[in-house]
Amino acid sequence: MLAKILEKREVADGTLQVKFSVPGLPTERLAFQPGQYFTIRLSNPPYHDNRGAVRHFTIVNSPNEKGILSFTTRLRDSAFKKSIVGFPVGTEVEVGSIGGNFVLPEDNSKPLVFTAEGRKLCFIAGGIGITPFMSMLQYSKEEGLGYQFTLLYSNKNQAGTAFLDELQKLASPEVVWRGGFKLVLTMTEDPGWAGEKRRIDAQFIKDYTGDLPDPLYYVAGPPAMTNAIVDTLKELKIDSSRIRYENFTGY
Repeated sequence: MLAKILEKREVADGTLQVKFSVPGLPTERLAFQPGQYFTIRLSNPPYHDNRGAVRHFTIVNSPNEKGILSFTTRLRDSAFKKSIVGFPVGTEVEVGSIGGNFVLPEDNSKPLVFTAEGRKLCFIAGGIGITPFMSMLQYSKEEGLGYQFTLLYSNKNQAGTAFLDELQKLASPEVVWRGGFKLVLTMTEDPGWAGEKRRIDAQFIKDYTGDLPDPLYYVAGPPAMTNAIVDTLKELKIDSSRIRYENFTGY
């Protein structure tokens, strides 16, 4: 499918969100599930390297934004990312291959019917790993799904925290959730931050999930962090069936 760049905006220091208009996406049902990824192929990019002109990116927007696919990425010196940064609004790219299993739990007897009511989900994100959770949270809020969310989100500092304002608004007392949403931010290298500064370890997880009976854990972030947290969850005797994770490489 052909898509056009609709908007580009910086959502944190060195972090760019790119929104595409994709007329070919179906509108009569969910074109994708929150947490899935899509493929982008650049035609005649101005920069080239041995990694080629195709990438997979997690979708950051809600499926309710009909005809829209957005991704968020750390800005690096790869040819692909330099090309994306340089493309003006209106540039056409090719998108396709929407897929991935890092999604909200479903009722297996009723595809695309989410097993939401009273289900407790703990999201653990590091850096750009927040992207699948933004899609899940936005969609759940819009649809009034009954999940009880806890998000543990780790970054070095506030300036580099993608979607900080959006998340704080979602967690404000004025926003009503059918289930609930608790946001726990930790800034590990920010002298001006008055909140949590610890890295997410076993004690951190116990401190903020102790009141959650048998939650389902989702972990996303850089591979070293993701693998360490998955190991920590297993050390905490969390059954593997209650742990889902996704590594974000190349960021």
